[in-house]
Amino acid sequence: MRTLKIIKFTFILLILSIQTIKAQNISGYVIDEEKKPLEFVSVALLQPKDSLLVKYTSTDIHGEFEISDIKSGKYLFQVYLMTYEAQQKVITIENKHLKLDTIQLNREVNNLDEIVISAVIPIKIKQDTISFNTKAFKVRQDDNVGELIKKMPGIEIEANGTVIAQGEEITKILVDGKEFFSNDPTIALQNLSADAIESIEIIDENSEDSRVSGVKDGEQSKIINLVLKPGKKFGYFGKAGAGYGTNNRYAINLDLNSFTKKTQFAVFGKLNNINNTGASIFDSDGAKSATDNGFLTTGTAGANFNYEFKPDYNFNIDYYYGYTDNKQASRSNRTEFTNKGTFDSKLTNASKEISNNHNVNFSLRDRSKKDAYLLLRGKFKSNNRITDAANKTLYLNNDGSEDTSSDRIVNSKDNGNNGELKFSYRKKLGKNGRNIRANSDISYNNSYNQDYQQSVNEYNLSKPEDYRKSNEIITRDNKNNAINYGWSVRYTEPIVKNHYLNFTSEINNEIRELDLVQIKIVNDEEKAGFDHLQDYKKDQYENTIGYLFSKDKFQLSLSGTYDIKKQNLDIDNIAVLTKDYTNILPKASLSYEIKKGKKLRFFYNKNIIIANVSQLSPIINDFNPLRISFGNPSLTPSEAHNINARYFSHNLKNANSFFIYLKYNKTNNAIVSNRYFGENRVRYSTYENYGSRSDLSGNMNFSKKISKLNMRYAVRINGDINDRTTIISDEYNVTKAKAAGGGISFSNINKNVVDVTVGGKIKYTNTTYSLQDTENNNLEQNYYTKFDYDISKSINFNSQFNYTLYSDSNFDSQAVPIWNAAVEYVFMKGKRGNLKLQVFDILNKDVGVFIRSTPDYYEETFRKNLGTYAMLSFNYSLKPTTKKPAKDESDKHYRL
Repeated sequence: MRTLKIIKFTFILLILSIQTIKAQNISGYVIDEEKKPLEFVSVALLQPKDSLLVKYTSTDIHGEFEISDIKSGKYLFQVYLMTYEAQQKVITIENKHLKLDTIQLNREVNNLDEIVISAVIPIKIKQDTISFNTKAFKVRQDDNVGELIKKMPGIEIEANGTVIAQGEEITKILVDGKEFFSNDPTIALQNLSADAIESIEIIDENSEDSRVSGVKDGEQSKIINLVLKPGKKFGYFGKAGAGYGTNNRYAINLDLNSFTKKTQFAVFGKLNNINNTGASIFDSDGAKSATDNGFLTTGTAGANFNYEFKPDYNFNIDYYYGYTDNKQASRSNRTEFTNKGTFDSKLTNASKEISNNHNVNFSLRDRSKKDAYLLLRGKFKSNNRITDAANKTLYLNNDGSEDTSSDRIVNSKDNGNNGELKFSYRKKLGKNGRNIRANSDISYNNSYNQDYQQSVNEYNLSKPEDYRKSNEIITRDNKNNAINYGWSVRYTEPIVKNHYLNFTSEINNEIRELDLVQIKIVNDEEKAGFDHLQDYKKDQYENTIGYLFSKDKFQLSLSGTYDIKKQNLDIDNIAVLTKDYTNILPKASLSYEIKKGKKLRFFYNKNIIIANVSQLSPIINDFNPLRISFGNPSLTPSEAHNINARYFSHNLKNANSFFIYLKYNKTNNAIVSNRYFGENRVRYSTYENYGSRSDLSGNMNFSKKISKLNMRYAVRINGDINDRTTIISDEYNVTKAKAAGGGISFSNINKNVVDVTVGGKIKYTNTTYSLQDTENNNLEQNYYTKFDYDISKSINFNSQFNYTLYSDSNFDSQAVPIWNAAVEYVFMKGKRGNLKLQVFDILNKDVGVFIRSTPDYYEETFRKNLGTYAMLSFNYSLKPTTKKPAKDESDKHYRL
């Protein structure tokens, strides 16, 4: 009841924050100097005192616009289109419809200049870019970029950190057009201060092939470019802070940025024991992420350097260090299937893992020439990990009596190094569409693992006459060295207008070496040695002929590949496998831009999947004496067919978005799990080829605003149907899973004072198993609220409540309510200081719950979490003395 009251209270706050008013509209018509209608003109209403955005729209193909449901009062009315002179004036809205006179926009004297006017232009619409001026949105002193972009119309950040803009996933985040920690774009969201950003650009970026050749190929990606304020482009800025709380919780953070005309330099560091790996403490939509479970101490530090030789010719290098100390305590209940029935098991586990990671990434990118492109990229990583774990597994008979138990202590030391170099060059060869592309890459992966396990296994616990006990000690040294290298060349030739042929040759090679030494002692008796040398090699040769039709907004691509794959596996210098496979692989894609903001894409390909070395190798892995596995060198390739279709729609007039995605995969001659049980629950597993596997999935996202209520709602629907087969003791278990779910959220549009979100998500899963004619039904419900209120210009209160309910046909229901709250005070000159008091898990109910169904079993797991704690923290903004930027054409102002 208390939980429901909290939800109701937050919903009431949402209603109170919505401005329910009489419908008062503004409409008009925008033309150019030739009296022709102008489309995609930005029309905005702003608050006169601070230029914060109130509402906006854009003109349609007829040059018409309408802004509806406006509260009475004075507003700054603004009309703007790139390369045209802006118009603005103060207007008064009364209790009636306001129809404005026809508005004529005149061309700028020099249309190569981007004219800046004295008032804020909140939104600029270009051909492939939508730019949001951050001055038109409320930004708090302590906000990072991630908090800022969530306020932009049409942009969302999911709980896992994925950024969705206008229905599409953001693939790259740049700062002033340059890479910023290229291997992890979310670092920009988490560590750059919001008050350093002048504008946020959402860009539909064509592929590099398309840019160089001048021919659209239908391949596009959506990226975000963060444009710095002029005062941040020179000098330094950043933030430093620290916090301490109850239960000895602490957090320390620092980020510092120093930019000049040609260089960007940034450093950051974090140290905390509050399960924060660098993501925001408060997740974007109320859902908690998996990293919140357990007890995690994290230390991270990084540096990024970018040098611009000339425009679009950059060198970037970054270094990232990560330290984690992760303690976990969990318990699980599992039901497994056999050919004769099912049996239950219980697992308790306690573990500690300490890891140190070093990452270096660099790139040299030259896009300075319109008809050429060069990219050299490298990344290197070193990882050292020590793991100590103690677990106990208890297997039960059908009557609930104990059958077998295993107490294991496992110690592991893993040292790994890997790296990759990629080179790519594209060049246009005179005639439009004729071009050549060359790629090459090489990578390596070296690891050395030292594993130790001691297990005490007891069998036939309920049968004293058959009871036995064994004590096993295994030490295992495992050295893996792998290298991959390849190259490809593609030539494209125009044949007639809009029609092109391309020819591609590609070679990829993989070499892996394994040196395994294992010593096994059972009841103080050492067993025979277990030493193996394994050599694996895979070669792939592809020759492709393709056809492309490209005209305006329509692209069609068809290709066929002659594919040759070769595999060789030797163990202890004895050939185990030597096989060649030859196939013809078709591929097709279609892209159609119906109009600006509406796109349709379709893709199909056939692929041949050959077994990997772990699936092929007959070397036995009995490191866990109750879970023994080995590969099957007789496996043959699977044939996979993949189809996906996407439709995007984003209305620039009202920021309404619609996105639907469908994907279908079918695999014939699938590689499936083949397992059987020996005496006392010992499981043996390998692989076989059998039958087909299919998966049909889809999702739909829809976002729309309700102007009369000054709110926006977003709806998500997703579903998945898949079936697959596993072999259990020579019998076939067909597993069919159906999942359906969705969610809805409501939030107010005008977030200048109050920001409220209320939402919920639900997911239902049904899994059936043919072998035992049984099923598992699982329902997960999640409801969340978020309330953010600026009590004054200096004081902010925010709270978040998350309620998750787990229901399962085979396990007891579980409810997890989580409530966090914080109050912030901004002070000091220039609002540089931020004092924050936060309380986490106020109800002290947080626990990690995971329920899953697989083809072999279903299981529930519980993990301990941090529990209730409070933290007081202080952050200080490091701001340089303001320098007036050099005067140039961008300093122009118009008096309107």
